[in-house]
Amino acid sequence: MKQALLIVDHGSRRAGSHELLCEVAAMMRERFGLRIIHYAHMELVEPTIQQGFDACVADGAEEVIVHPYFLGPGHHVATGIPALVKQAAGRHPGVAYRITQPLGVHPKIGEVILERIAESDDDNPICATPLEREVTNEGKQPQGHLHRTDALFRFCPRCGMALAPRRMKPNGPKLQACRSCSFVHYPDPKVAAGTLCMLDGGIVLVQRAISPAYGKWVFPGGFVDRGERVEAAAIRETREEVNLDVEIDRLLNVYSYEDSAAVIIAYAAHVVGGELAAKDEALDVKIFSPSSIPWEELAFRSAHDAIKDYLAYYSKLEQ
Repeated sequence: MKQALLIVDHGSRRAGSHELLCEVAAMMRERFGLRIIHYAHMELVEPTIQQGFDACVADGAEEVIVHPYFLGPGHHVATGIPALVKQAAGRHPGVAYRITQPLGVHPKIGEVILERIAESDDDNPICATPLEREVTNEGKQPQGHLHRTDALFRFCPRCGMALAPRRMKPNGPKLQACRSCSFVHYPDPKVAAGTLCMLDGGIVLVQRAISPAYGKWVFPGGFVDRGERVEAAAIRETREEVNLDVEIDRLLNVYSYEDSAAVIIAYAAHVVGGELAAKDEALDVKIFSPSSIPWEELAFRSAHDAIKDYLAYYSKLEQ
């Protein structure tokens, strides 16, 4: 029996949103070699379920398998789609059809969510562990930069079973581990890189235009992309934030803290091109002489420590 797959979502009038299902159908066709596959929307836009069903039959389908591209078995899945599919099939006597369950709760959904978490690199504060805590004038350390990969996972991405804290080593921390299989979630640190450089006798600092530490000062830098050399990331971030091309002189230091999920790698560098300007994620960019560093307005402890180390390094060069 020649089978066809018809993927159905709700449908939306928002421009471009209905094209998602077209991409899903194309991916299924290319990756899994499905010969007859079409998509349809339950309402609002075309192709309709009737049009999608007709297209499957026109391609020679003897059975149409309808998959509701929905997360849960709500009213549309339980009532709306079955009624529309039955009506569409009525035009094609002798063509069988069946409707699958929606996406629902499935172990692979967990894998997809974890992949989306890994892909994401924004600054939305949705988890509980700061990457690096801000330093305020009062010496307090409020919640700082938050990152998705620090979220406390509750279910195993392999088998879907609940995770529970377990101590893997006698003196080690408790980690989220699966009770059914061997999966253990290790909350790895996030690596950031930046440069400290002199221009016209002063240190180049950037005023942050994003949270955390909005409006405070730091040396140019940012997160290292997966597969990117750390030195290259430091150079790239400097160009993106302050519009300067730099060359690395030496590793200044690596900064990590017990209550922070970030590892900050700072380089001493020198300017070889560009024109100083506030660019991405920057409110302003300025040159501060060693005597005018805004210590009380620096964003992070790593900024304090790195600038002090850089000034010590720079003073040695002048001797």
